[in-house]
Amino acid sequence: MAYADVTAAYVDIVSYGKYATRTADAAAFDAIKSMQSQYMNPSTDAVSDKKYTHGLALLVCHYYALDDTQSPDSGGSDAVVGAVTTERVGRLTQTRGMQPYLGVVPGSKTWLMQTKYGSEFYYMMKTFKPTPIVL
Repeated sequence: MAYADVTAAYVDIVSYGKYATRTADAAAFDAIKSMQSQYMNPSTDAVSDKKYTHGLALLVCHYYALDDTQSPDSGGSDAVVGAVTTERVGRLTQTRGMQPYLGVVPGSKTWLMQTKYGSEFYYMMKTFKPTPIVL
């Protein structure tokens, strides 16, 4: 079953070990995995096992990246802030960060665009085209 394949070890591989300390807490990891699985269709007929497994692992990493109450084990933040632009007019300088792709993502999906894991999940699921039902 695809749900059972999402283990702490698999999430550590997806995040390059960035959240290894967090995934080591089995009870908390199982609770987060269960909570994030609500965004996935549990029917493996609808989504392939591999895509379900990887998608759920990405959602768990997305949750960890958004949780700012704890620091990741290594590296900086996974929040997507986009390119920084600098504009200069005379002596005035304005710098702003912009999140990429927000103009092409429907409003309900912008939650996913806040981290690199959520962005990968969103674009991975866009590659999935369900088989039409013919009556």
